Amino acid sequence: MHYSKIAQALQETSIASRSCKADLAAALLAEIKPDCGMLCPAVRLLLGELWPPWEEREMGIGPEAIMTALAEVSDRDIPSLRESMHEMGLVAEAALGQKGQHPLFHEPLKVQSVYERLRRISEMTGKESEQRKNALLRGLFLEATPQEGKFIARTALRNMQAGIGHRTMIAALSSFLQCDREKIDRAYGLMPDLGKIAVMAQGGKLGEVTVQARTPIRQMLFRQSDPVLPGCFLPRYPGLMVQVHKIKNEVLIFTSQLRDISKSLGGISRQPEGIGSDFVADALLMGFHDGASKGREICSQGEMLRYINRRHLSRKSRIRPFLLAYDLIALQGEDICSMPYQDRRKRLLSILGEPQDLPFQGISPAREHFLTDPGAVADLLTNTAGARALQERNLEAPYLPGRVAENDFIIRAGHRIAAMIVQVSS
Repeated sequence: MHYSKIAQALQETSIASRSCKADLAAALLAEIKPDCGMLCPAVRLLLGELWPPWEEREMGIGPEAIMTALAEVSDRDIPSLRESMHEMGLVAEAALGQKGQHPLFHEPLKVQSVYERLRRISEMTGKESEQRKNALLRGLFLEATPQEGKFIARTALRNMQAGIGHRTMIAALSSFLQCDREKIDRAYGLMPDLGKIAVMAQGGKLGEVTVQARTPIRQMLFRQSDPVLPGCFLPRYPGLMVQVHKIKNEVLIFTSQLRDISKSLGGISRQPEGIGSDFVADALLMGFHDGASKGREICSQGEMLRYINRRHLSRKSRIRPFLLAYDLIALQGEDICSMPYQDRRKRLLSILGEPQDLPFQGISPAREHFLTDPGAVADLLTNTAGARALQERNLEAPYLPGRVAENDFIIRAGHRIAAMIVQVSS
């Protein structure tokens, strides 16, 4: 497939109404021949996501690199174009309308070629990598039409401006493959890579998608609600929701945006290594200030974000991080999302032990409270030091990756705790 078809589809979707975007994407995907290996690259190019978020790679290209490559191909004044147009995709389109160089043998750009060369740029590191990246970009712009150049620049900068997000792409795949949208959505929750999901859907293998070690799933979402009594309540503190994957002697920690932050948490990543079982767990990354000025105060979410994004990882920090585990997703390689919460909780305690008092080192299960009285819920939320909310879990409920929980809720201090919904057993 020629890349011009991807560029044209992106152009059309960028100006189409929201209701038409999925149809346009589906029409393009329908042109791809089965088993030609183009479906995954095409989906990723339409999304502008050439690799899943947990892969440790960056494009490492900014507007200045795009301008340098364009200046070597075009006769236009690139700085003036940028000053007048601001957005680099438009700059590339205008610049490539007046090329000073042309390829010796002109052949239309192929989808696979654009995809592989952009991915190769993301793999270049070390000495002279900037020059090598520039050479690949220059080559792409030399072969590209103005419209193709616009979207090559936007893909390199990860700023597509076409309005094709994950929801739109799932709708497009459902239409193109005549596949139940709910099945695609469920599979995407377990493996958040729509390029691979598209290939599996085309092969009728969505039922084989399951929790995999080293591949983060999309976390279950909780609606805010009044409590349901009787109920099981776990205090929620300031911090970052993360996912912990323990595989033999390796521990990986992913954010709710699926980014691997294990290197930023070297010490805490090593502490769960002594646990005998392999597991995947939902947890809260918390921290305490280790200093006299703030005592043992729990760190805010903003402070934890700054901690994992700090530039100098070797520099000593006064924050002491630890992990509070709320749910178990997989154990010894087995996906246990469909098990009732109470069974997942038993397995969580069997591998991590009983809950520890804050603060502690390493990882511990969150403390659980089974309450039947409205006053007890209010007291728990008021008297648990540092807690900002309660997580209510239904004992029979499954874990729903990437979806909103049906019977589990977040209870916040602003709710009127006295306004309870009481379940009456028959």
